[in-house]
Amino acid sequence: MKAKLSWATLHSLLHSEKIAYRQNGYTWLGDLLIAEITEGRDMNVCSNVEELQRKIAYAGVHDSSVSSDVPLSIWLMCGLLKSKHNIIRWGFLFVLERLLMRCKFLLDKNEMQHPRSSNASQKHADSRLEKANAVIDIMSSALSLVAQINETDRINILKMCGILLSQLCLKVLAATTIPNGEGVQKSKVCGGADENKKNDTSDGISQLNDFRWNEFMEEADSRSSYSINSSLMCKTASMAAMLLQGQAIVPMQLVARVPAALFYWPLIQLAGAATDNIALGVAVVSKGRGNLPGAASDIRATLLLLLIGKCTADPSAFQEVGGEEFFRELLDDTDSRVAYYSSAFLLKRMMTEKPDEYKHMLQNLIFKAQQSNNEKLLENPYLQVRGLLQLSNDGL
Repeated sequence: MKAKLSWATLHSLLHSEKIAYRQNGYTWLGDLLIAEITEGRDMNVCSNVEELQRKIAYAGVHDSSVSSDVPLSIWLMCGLLKSKHNIIRWGFLFVLERLLMRCKFLLDKNEMQHPRSSNASQKHADSRLEKANAVIDIMSSALSLVAQINETDRINILKMCGILLSQLCLKVLAATTIPNGEGVQKSKVCGGADENKKNDTSDGISQLNDFRWNEFMEEADSRSSYSINSSLMCKTASMAAMLLQGQAIVPMQLVARVPAALFYWPLIQLAGAATDNIALGVAVVSKGRGNLPGAASDIRATLLLLLIGKCTADPSAFQEVGGEEFFRELLDDTDSRVAYYSSAFLLKRMMTEKPDEYKHMLQNLIFKAQQSNNEKLLENPYLQVRGLLQLSNDGL
């Protein structure tokens, strides 16, 4: 009876109208979830974290009445997403964020307690990758539940994106900053260039060589209209803004473990947050800077870049989002950066996947540009893709 009363009390705290009660409930629930790792049967902390991930994934798609080995603490956590009140559903994300932080701490603590062998360097790299994968998997399973309920509250979706980016992005050391105040170097995240090797982290997480991030980062150059001091930006900006500014990188091995839905679902859900006018933006080759750094516009641009990286490396992800048609629809997006990045991706695919067809249509487009005396048809990737698609529709 005491145990039932305790669980009922925790449930009441988590669903209370008073924020102080909810916060006490979050702390209590967080302790119970961590206990599943520290008091698990397996002495391997990483294995216990993986087991916790499995149980969260199970609880998200099954009813608590079904007999299982899932503890009540996980049922209570997942139950927050079933509330009709958005502030209660936000509690799920708050608890998840704290859980991920504590999982990282436990994994680091566990590594420090085990002495390294003679082959320490390689084992250390493997260990850090294993830890990163374990935390990313828990995050992916939990955030996938938010997408599955089709969350509509913008604050909750932004919180979800904040968690996603904070786990994927790694800050670049200040040494990469351009000395004369012109901003920071564009990091060739996920690229195979020499600069990418210089920016490599000590985590032992290698990055894929088949996607050059800087090809899509031109519109986010720090020497543009933001005019924000780079040191101040590094201290105050969101992770999305830092990535677009070249002050953070994303290991593609981690992106590969994240479901594509966690990139494209919030990208679509936050579509109404854009303030840039696409018709005007493209005409003047706009930077798409309708929002403050770190706002929803930056988050959408970042999500799209991560999705492009994943689709470039994984053909199945490209098919999952709807293939070329999905990116064509983004050409009509009200944020010019989203339209611009999508056009650059489509153009690159057209050049690599259908080189002969591209050359033929490009010749026709050059002729059209000469007739109309419009050089932008060739200089601007967005206008070039639009022109090529129009020629394709006309059967030319």
